[in-house]
This record gives sequence, C-alpha cells and structure tokens, in this order.
Amino acid sequence: MRKQKLGMAGLVLIILGLLAGCAKSAAETAVSGGKAVGEPSPETGKEEEKDSDGEMSSWREAVQKMFEDPYGDYVETGGEIAFLVDGSVEDGGYNEAIYNGVRMYALGAGVSFSYYTANPDVPESYREMIVRAVEDEAGLVVCAGNIFGEAVGALQTVYPQTSFLLVDSVPWGSEGEALPIGENVHCILFREEQAGYLAGYMAVWEGYRRLGFVGGRPEPAVLRYGYGYLQGIDAAAKDLSLDDVSVNYWYADTFSPDDAVREKADGWYADGTQIIFACGGGLYESVLEAAENQDGLLIGVDVDQSRVSDRFLTSAVKNIGPAVTDALDEYYAFGGWSGEDAGRIRRYGVEEGCAAIPVVDTEWRFEEIPATLFFEIYKQLKRGDRGVSDDIGAPPGVAITVNYE
Repeated sequence: MRKQKLGMAGLVLIILGLLAGCAKSAAETAVSGGKAVGEPSPETGKEEEKDSDGEMSSWREAVQKMFEDPYGDYVETGGEIAFLVDGSVEDGGYNEAIYNGVRMYALGAGVSFSYYTANPDVPESYREMIVRAVEDEAGLVVCAGNIFGEAVGALQTVYPQTSFLLVDSVPWGSEGEALPIGENVHCILFREEQAGYLAGYMAVWEGYRRLGFVGGRPEPAVLRYGYGYLQGIDAAAKDLSLDDVSVNYWYADTFSPDDAVREKADGWYADGTQIIFACGGGLYESVLEAAENQDGLLIGVDVDQSRVSDRFLTSAVKNIGPAVTDALDEYYAFGGWSGEDAGRIRRYGVEEGCAAIPVVDTEWRFEEIPATLFFEIYKQLKRGDRGVSDDIGAPPGVAITVNYE
C-alpha cells in the first residue's frame, strides 16, 4: 500500500501549531544578533520595535514559503542547523513533524539548515552522519529518535564545540547504559504515557472492549505510549464498572511496514479485536491494510493521522514540532544552551499542551461521547487529579486482561 502524506491541510495545522507553540512561540522571540527581538533597551526601544515588526513580516514570509514548497529551502550540506534523521522527512508523521519544526524556526530566524539521512539498516551510519554534519560546520545538530542516543553519547565529548539537540532520547552507551549528558547537549522528551492514556480511555468510553497494541520496539517512547494506553483502558473500565475489557499487546521489532505486522493484525481483527493502537513509524501501513481487510479500526501515533484513512478513530499525539521550535528559540536567544538547558532534559506533556488526542471537529470521530468528556479528563490530568505512571521498568499493574505476545 502506498504511503499517504498529510498534504496541505495537514501543513496548515502544523504551521498553526508551530506559531502557537508548546510553551511560547518561536515567533515571539525571533533572534537578531543573539538578542531576542521584542525586548527593547531604553536607548533603542523604538528602533527595536520597528525591527520586531520586520521580524514578524519575515515569519509571514516563512509561512508563505512553506505553502509554496513544503520541502524546499534547505541547503544540501553545511547548514547552521543540521537535522539528522533515519528514513524520509516526508513520512507524514514523526520525522516530518520535527523537520517542520526545524524549518519553520530556521526560515523565520534567517538561519540556514540542512538535513542528513542515516540508514536504519546500517548502525554505524548514525555516527557517520553526525561526523559529516560537524565536518560541514553545522553549529547545532538536531537528532531525531532514540537510536541517535548512542551516537551522540559517543561523540558529544569528541566534538565539544558542536551543540546537539537530542529529541526523544538521552545519550547512552554501547551496552544501553545511561551516560552523563554533556554541556553541549540538550534533550527533549515527551510524556507519551499521557497521550496513550487519553487514547485508551476514550476508546473504551466509545464502546470498544477488545483492543490491541502493536509497538515497533520496546524503546522508551514506545513503552510510555503503550503503558499509558493500558492505564487509560484500565481507568475507563473501572470508571464504567466493566469486567470484559481485554488487550492484545505485541512488539513487532520493526518500525517499517512488514508482512508479519499485517498477519498479526489480521489475525487479531479476525479474532474479534476491534481497534489497534499502531505505535511505531510506518508499521501503521501494515496494520491499516489488515484493518481494511477485516473492517477494523486504528489509533494513530505522534501526529494526527485522521487524513491517512477514515479507519483512524483518533491518534495519541505529542506536539513535536512546537517543542523543537521552542528549544531552538531558547538556543539562539542565548547563543547556545543556557544553564537551564545545557546538559539537561526537558519534558513536554499535558501541562505544556504537548500530549493529547485531536479534538478539532473534523478530526473528532467519536460518535458515542462528546469532546467535553475529553476536556474533563484532560483537565484532571493537568491538575494532577488523575495520575499516569511514567515507569517503564515493567508493565503497569492493571485489572483488565492483557495478553502479552
């Protein structure tokens, strides 16, 4: 099955999300000469206010450029910002969300950027791409995904003058052990367990009793999604006094479309599973194929996947692009990682508006429950009245039946 992209409508939402941001918009503090525009000094206040107007115009021009050519404006090599990724930046999901975050900031701030693609089947290519970006004089290397944690862990001290933004990972060693985070590294992590919780909770309230989870590999982000999903399903079952809820749970050992994934999902649907959370890059394509064969439904991951197919009931989303833009804004505002960010981890979740399910009218596909129920549960999570464990050391203790395969 051919992969479908988000298209222009999806790009509109991405741009709006970037302008709104998770914490504060990068547009609010576009950088000019290392100083955040919009903070006029007593001597030059009026001049800088005029400069601010000019900067906002540049952001409007950046948005227009993104409409005209969604994947243009990067330089082949040697960008000040180098985005490193495995797979395509046009995947309609995780990679594309980060790419758009980098691109939106770079265009608005007038910073050159490039991207480099590692080969997921060649482990050494991750380090090779970092070395290549450094040799091409990138000042900031943005790495997407847990697999880059090992490469950054090995090279952060080798290239102390190069800054790294590590998304969805922390530096780790060849044996999987955690390493100290260098002062030239900043890490962005998400509270995926909260998004997974919301998706699972709402699916049960909608009336689904037999659910499934297919994860790519048991990596931290996937584990948090999956364990949050189980907790949400369990909480809904308790709130509704249900004793007939069950979940099939399996890791596919791949993030790509695969016959084994399709066969597993096909068997689950045929046996009565109603909806499967497809959590792991492009493997959703194989789950979707099975859903179409068996009249099943899916839950998407990372970004809203409702435009891919009507079979996506909802998606467990984390607003990756705005979080990346926010980090880039901080980096350039201070001319490098500041004391709050250097060698530190910053987590984004419901409190920052970065863990949810889509709720826009055209994306709300629940028929039995109103969006107001979601907002109530969301507010409870945000206030701390409803807790979700982020422990990934072992599966959560739940009362529902979970069939681990």
